[in-house]
Amino acid sequence: MQCLEQDIHKRPKSNATAPMSSTHPIRLLVNGATGRVGHRLIALACADPRFRVVAGVSRNRPTSGIAWTWAAPEDARRFAADTDVIVDFSSPMGAMHAAELTRECGAALLVGTTGLAIDQLDSLRVSTATRSAVLVAPNTSPGVAALAAVAADLARRLGPGYQASIMESHHAAKKDAPSGTALRLARAVRGAGGELTDANIVSVRSGDVVGEHTIRLAGPGEYLELTHRATTRDLFAHGALRAALALAGRAPGWYTIEDVLTAAT
Repeated sequence: MQCLEQDIHKRPKSNATAPMSSTHPIRLLVNGATGRVGHRLIALACADPRFRVVAGVSRNRPTSGIAWTWAAPEDARRFAADTDVIVDFSSPMGAMHAAELTRECGAALLVGTTGLAIDQLDSLRVSTATRSAVLVAPNTSPGVAALAAVAADLARRLGPGYQASIMESHHAAKKDAPSGTALRLARAVRGAGGELTDANIVSVRSGDVVGEHTIRLAGPGEYLELTHRATTRDLFAHGALRAALALAGRAPGWYTIEDVLTAAT
């Protein structure tokens, strides 16, 4: 089976600035394997010949039959050496553990975990991205990447006199607020000169909402709204796999989701 540990192909890491162009599958280690996104990412990767799941790392052992190798966090190090990309959908502390593994083995790192503190982001940028290709993407949806670009363009075109607001909704179990996606959209609007106060970033936590973000730009006599709705977590898993394809084999550095989504096919 393509996801079993004994089937791993060993090959040297590339120092190229472009993604790998190999017929061998990209070897993934997924941290947070039993989480909401992690288990779907593994399922999709196992069904895709472009990938090989080296191991899924989680503190909780899966309760049902799986076609991939489970590892506890303390055992992840022995799998990391045979990995091209470490993908993290766990917790802020879990992301720091994934970064430590990355620094040791030289794999690329994709962090989809939200709620990272400023010092944790600084550590990833300074300590990890100098040794490996690193991408921190609180939302791996191609649609959200496009939304950020369009929102920035609108804010730039409308100019002074239009106030921005962001309303975001997620499931009741989501801990961080505002969401990482909302903060990313806020940076896009503010970076284009848009007027957006912290008070106008509103979060709602209820039910089982996968994710919804609405940007409003309101001016004299009119307002414009842009909305992105995620209807399944497979969206984030597909986006992460697409990003992993482009991230594997890249030179050390700090990459954006736009960098890798435009490069991946």
